[in-house]
Amino acid sequence: MTIEDIRFEMSINDVKPSDIEEIIEKCRHSGFSSDELDQELQKRGYAKIFTVDYDALDTYDEEAWSDEE
Repeated sequence: MTIEDIRFEMSINDVKPSDIEEIIEKCRHSGFSSDELDQELQKRGYAKIFTVDYDALDTYDEEAWSDEE
């Protein structure tokens, strides 16, 4: 994922431009991992964008994934 991809994902998820630039600048020094990006977002009150917490998902609907009709 490029910096432009990261910037785009945050912008379409309503992260303020000033927060986007601060997060990108901070991650330039510590690295661009999905976990690190989401931690920075959460520190600023945003939801995770780059990782999925599967345990937090409500339910798994087996019928939705079934090939049988």
